[in-house]
Amino acid sequence: VRARAYTFAFLLTWSWWIVFTVLEFAGVPLPDALEYVSGIFTPLQGFWNLMIFMYPKVMKAKRSQGGNLSWCQATTEAFCPAINRWRERRAAKSDEREISQEDDEKEEIPASHQQQGDTELVPSSLSRDVRPGSE
Repeated sequence: VRARAYTFAFLLTWSWWIVFTVLEFAGVPLPDALEYVSGIFTPLQGFWNLMIFMYPKVMKAKRSQGGNLSWCQATTEAFCPAINRWRERRAAKSDEREISQEDDEKEEIPASHQQQGDTELVPSSLSRDVRPGSE
Protein backbone atom coordinates (compact mmCIF):
# COMPACT_ATOMS: atom_id res chain seq x y z
CA VAL A 1 0.00 0.00 0.00
CA ARG A 2 2.78 2.42 0.90
CA ALA A 3 4.69 1.50 -2.26
CA ARG A 4 1.65 2.48 -4.33
CA ALA A 5 1.34 5.72 -2.39
CA TYR A 6 5.01 6.61 -3.05
CA THR A 7 4.52 5.75 -6.74
CA PHE A 8 1.43 7.93 -6.92
CA ALA A 9 3.32 10.80 -5.22
CA PHE A 10 6.13 10.43 -7.75
CA LEU A 11 3.72 10.47 -10.71
CA LEU A 12 1.74 13.38 -9.26
CA THR A 13 4.94 15.37 -8.85
CA TRP A 14 6.84 14.58 -12.02
CA SER A 15 4.13 13.94 -14.65
CA TRP A 16 3.66 17.69 -15.14
CA TRP A 17 7.37 18.19 -15.68
CA ILE A 18 7.56 15.22 -18.09
CA VAL A 19 4.66 16.58 -20.17
CA PHE A 20 6.24 20.06 -20.08
CA THR A 21 9.62 18.68 -21.27
CA VAL A 22 8.13 16.48 -24.02
CA LEU A 23 6.06 19.38 -25.41
CA GLU A 24 9.08 21.68 -25.25
CA PHE A 25 11.27 19.23 -27.25
CA ALA A 26 8.43 18.68 -29.73
CA GLY A 27 8.35 22.41 -30.42
CA VAL A 28 4.72 22.77 -29.36
CA PRO A 29 3.86 26.14 -27.84
CA LEU A 30 3.67 25.63 -24.08
CA PRO A 31 0.65 26.85 -22.14
CA ASP A 32 1.61 29.03 -19.18
CA ALA A 33 -0.64 26.99 -16.89
CA LEU A 34 1.45 23.87 -17.50
CA GLU A 35 4.59 25.74 -16.52
CA TYR A 36 2.95 27.00 -13.30
CA VAL A 37 1.56 23.56 -12.39
CA SER A 38 4.97 22.00 -13.00
CA GLY A 39 6.60 24.68 -10.85
CA ILE A 40 4.11 24.09 -8.03
CA PHE A 41 4.13 20.29 -7.93
CA THR A 42 7.85 19.63 -8.38
CA PRO A 43 8.89 21.07 -4.97
CA LEU A 44 6.03 19.19 -3.30
CA GLN A 45 7.75 15.81 -3.76
CA GLY A 46 9.22 15.97 -0.26
CA PHE A 47 5.90 17.00 1.26
CA TRP A 48 4.08 14.04 -0.30
CA ASN A 49 6.81 11.66 0.89
CA LEU A 50 6.59 13.10 4.41
CA MET A 51 2.81 12.68 4.49
CA ILE A 52 3.07 9.06 3.31
CA PHE A 53 5.83 8.32 5.82
CA MET A 54 3.96 9.89 8.78
CA TYR A 55 0.51 8.46 8.00
CA PRO A 56 0.97 5.27 10.09
CA LYS A 57 2.24 7.33 13.04
CA VAL A 58 -0.73 9.70 12.81
CA MET A 59 -3.10 6.73 12.75
CA LYS A 60 -1.35 5.19 15.76
CA ALA A 61 -1.69 8.45 17.71
CA LYS A 62 -5.35 8.66 16.74
CA ARG A 63 -5.99 5.06 17.87
CA SER A 64 -4.06 5.52 21.12
CA GLN A 65 -6.68 7.97 22.34
CA GLY A 66 -9.57 5.79 21.26
CA GLY A 67 -10.23 7.87 18.16
CA ASN A 68 -10.95 10.96 20.30
CA LEU A 69 -8.18 13.02 18.72
CA SER A 70 -8.84 15.23 15.73
CA TRP A 71 -6.62 14.83 12.68
CA CYS A 72 -4.77 18.01 13.68
CA GLN A 73 -4.15 16.77 17.23
CA ALA A 74 -3.09 13.32 16.01
CA THR A 75 -0.69 14.91 13.51
CA THR A 76 0.79 17.08 16.26
CA GLU A 77 1.17 14.00 18.47
CA ALA A 78 2.86 12.08 15.65
CA PHE A 79 5.24 14.89 14.70
CA CYS A 80 6.02 16.14 18.21
CA PRO A 81 5.53 13.40 20.81
CA ALA A 82 8.06 15.10 23.09
CA ILE A 83 5.83 18.17 23.38
CA ASN A 84 2.91 16.08 24.57
CA ARG A 85 5.08 14.19 27.06
CA TRP A 86 6.32 17.55 28.37
CA ARG A 87 2.73 18.79 28.73
CA GLU A 88 1.75 15.63 30.61
CA ARG A 89 4.72 15.94 32.99
CA ARG A 90 3.96 19.62 33.57
CA ALA A 91 0.32 18.83 34.34
CA ALA A 92 1.39 16.04 36.72
CA LYS A 93 3.79 18.39 38.55
CA SER A 94 1.06 21.00 38.79
CA ASP A 95 -1.27 18.38 40.31
CA GLU A 96 1.44 17.33 42.78
CA ARG A 97 1.96 20.96 43.85
CA GLU A 98 -1.76 21.45 44.42
CA ILE A 99 -1.91 18.27 46.51
CA SER A 100 1.15 19.23 48.58
CA GLN A 101 -0.24 22.73 49.18
CA GLU A 102 -3.49 21.22 50.40
CA ASP A 103 -1.51 18.89 52.70
CA ASP A 104 0.57 21.81 54.01
CA GLU A 105 -2.55 23.77 54.81
CA LYS A 106 -3.92 20.81 56.76
CA GLU A 107 -0.78 20.29 58.86
CA GLU A 108 -0.18 22.52 61.85
CA ILE A 109 3.28 23.67 62.81
CA PRO A 110 4.35 22.03 66.08
CA ALA A 111 4.98 24.38 68.99
CA SER A 112 8.66 23.34 69.12
CA HIS A 113 9.16 24.77 65.61
CA GLN A 114 7.30 28.03 66.09
CA GLN A 115 9.15 31.29 66.61
CA GLN A 116 9.43 32.47 70.21
CA GLY A 117 10.39 36.08 70.62
CA ASP A 118 13.46 37.07 68.59
CA THR A 119 15.11 33.62 68.51
CA GLU A 120 13.99 30.71 66.41
CA LEU A 121 14.37 27.25 67.85
CA VAL A 122 16.51 24.96 65.70
CA PRO A 123 15.23 21.42 65.24
CA SER A 124 17.33 18.86 67.10
CA SER A 125 18.03 17.00 63.84
CA LEU A 126 20.53 19.71 62.87
CA SER A 127 23.91 19.02 64.41
CA ARG A 128 25.44 22.46 64.01
CA ASP A 129 24.30 25.94 64.88
CA VAL A 130 22.91 27.63 61.74
CA ARG A 131 22.12 31.05 63.20
CA PRO A 132 23.87 34.00 61.56
CA GLY A 133 27.14 35.04 63.21
CA SER A 134 27.70 31.73 64.97
CA GLU A 135 30.45 30.44 62.69
